[in-house]
Amino acid sequence: MSELQIIKKNALSPIEKLYSAHGLSWWPVIFFLPARLVFAFIAQALTAGIFAYRGSTNAWQDATAWWPVYSTITDILCLFTLVWLTKRESIKITDLFGAKGKDIFKQLAWTPIYLLAVAPTALLASIITQSYYGAALPPMIAVVNLPPAGQIYSLLIWPIVWVITEELVYLGYLLPRIEVLSGKTWVAVLVVIFFWGFQHLTMPFILDEQYLISRVLAATAAISSFPIAFLLGRRRLIPLICVHYLADLATAILILQ
Repeated sequence: MSELQIIKKNALSPIEKLYSAHGLSWWPVIFFLPARLVFAFIAQALTAGIFAYRGSTNAWQDATAWWPVYSTITDILCLFTLVWLTKRESIKITDLFGAKGKDIFKQLAWTPIYLLAVAPTALLASIITQSYYGAALPPMIAVVNLPPAGQIYSLLIWPIVWVITEELVYLGYLLPRIEVLSGKTWVAVLVVIFFWGFQHLTMPFILDEQYLISRVLAATAAISSFPIAFLLGRRRLIPLICVHYLADLATAILILQ
C-alpha cells in the first residue's frame, strides 16, 4: 500500500461520506477539541490527590513538580478516546499516522525541511517567554523537582508519548474532521491552533496570571506553524512528530539542569 493510499484512509472525502451517509454525529469530534486540556487538569488533580493522601499541606503545588511524569495520564486518556473515535469511523488509530512500513522512512527524510518551517514560530515562542521572565526559567520548568527515576522517565518516556499523542489528536484526527465540518481549511487551522495552544493552560496549571498568559501565548506561537507545515507538506505527520520530539526533548533536558 502506497503512502498516498494510506493517507486517503483518513482523507477529507471518505470522512465526509462517512458522516453524511451513515449519519454519524459530530458531537464527539467537537467535545474532543478541549479534551487534552480537561484530561491534563484531571491528571494533575489525581496526582494532587495522592500527595494530599500522603499528608501534603500544599498538594496542588507539590503535584506541579511532577507534571512531566503525570502528563502521561493525559496521553493515555487521549489515546483511549482516539481508539473509540476511530473505531466508530471503521478505521484504526494507526491510520491517523498516514504512513506504514517503508513509507515511514520516506517521510522521515522530510524532517529537516519541517524543522526549518517551524523554526520561526519556535523562536517567537522563546521571545515571548523571555519578555515575561528574562533569563530566568519559566515556572513550568522551574517548578519541576523530580527524583532520579522521575528524571529518567521525563527524559526517555515522556517526550515520545507526548508528541505522538499530540500530533495524532490535533493533526491526525481533529484537523481533517474540522475541515469537513466547517467546509473551510483556514477555519480548521485556526480552531486547531486555538485549542492546541490553550491546552497548555493546564500543563501544568499554576494559579498565577502572568504564568497562565505567557504559557498560552508562547505555546500557541510555538505550535501555530505545525498545522500549516502539515498541510503544505501534503499531510505528512511523521516529520512533524520528529520535529516536535526534538523540541520536547530539549525541554526535558532543560528540566534536568
